[in-house]
Amino acid sequence: MPGIEAVSGKTRTLCVIGDPIEHTMSPAMQNAAIKALGLDLVYVAYHVKPDMLKQAFDGFRALGIAGINVTIPHKIAAIQWLDEVDPVAKAIGAINTVKNDGGKLLGRNTDADGAARAMRAANIELKGSKAALLGAGGAARAVGFALAREGASVKIVYRREDASMASDLAQDIKVVFPSASIETTLMDKAGIEKACRDSTILVNATPIGMHPRSDQTLVDRNLLHDQLCVFDVVYNPLETRLVKDAKAAGCKVILGIDMLVYQGALALEWWTGKEAPVDVMRRAAIEKLGLT
Repeated sequence: MPGIEAVSGKTRTLCVIGDPIEHTMSPAMQNAAIKALGLDLVYVAYHVKPDMLKQAFDGFRALGIAGINVTIPHKIAAIQWLDEVDPVAKAIGAINTVKNDGGKLLGRNTDADGAARAMRAANIELKGSKAALLGAGGAARAVGFALAREGASVKIVYRREDASMASDLAQDIKVVFPSASIETTLMDKAGIEKACRDSTILVNATPIGMHPRSDQTLVDRNLLHDQLCVFDVVYNPLETRLVKDAKAAGCKVILGIDMLVYQGALALEWWTGKEAPVDVMRRAAIEKLGLT
């Protein structure tokens, strides 16, 4: 990012929108990457309330905003204001990244790609693997689609109150990936035990273990074994109780911060055509979280 004195009429703007938005780490990550790449861009956060979403997207076109990240609660509603949406993002039912292509707004979901990239970076063989996915909400949808696309069989482990969400997720994945192996099972003691025993990858796609309740976990440490890779999408704390238990059990682990960073890196790469400096973005995110 250029210093404030270097911002000019040629400097292009990237942004993130959400409600609330004060907590976002995207400006820290993206501006660190922009500075490292020496690009004439600046990345800012905008607080956009739901009833102003259409006006916001009209403004992006009018102002020539080059790229937009979309966070809660706009990931679903934003789709209606876009000109084109990636097929996988359409199936997921949510976008998190928009590219302004000469006034044409294109939507993607880099959460799914970020999850896949985090797993590949950890040298996890996804094709033919057996993945247990804890949760059926937004994060689970992104990770579930990523796993199915990469050739993993997926068992969605859902809370009783989320039965319809789990069923919808399984059906939606099958529409896009008809040959995918998708099952659902109840998130009770027996369901979690069987999922851990039968799987090679365990993904926590719920907020369980997130700060300030970082002592919580859905999985008893005795169920973890060294043939299991554990991926926790929670990134604050950096190491959840599940991650700590998994390390103690000899599991390979993937941290939620990695998915966060990779989804941001993929967005920047799509906007700019440049390879994102992932290590720079990761350091910036950890520093912003105060997790150093």
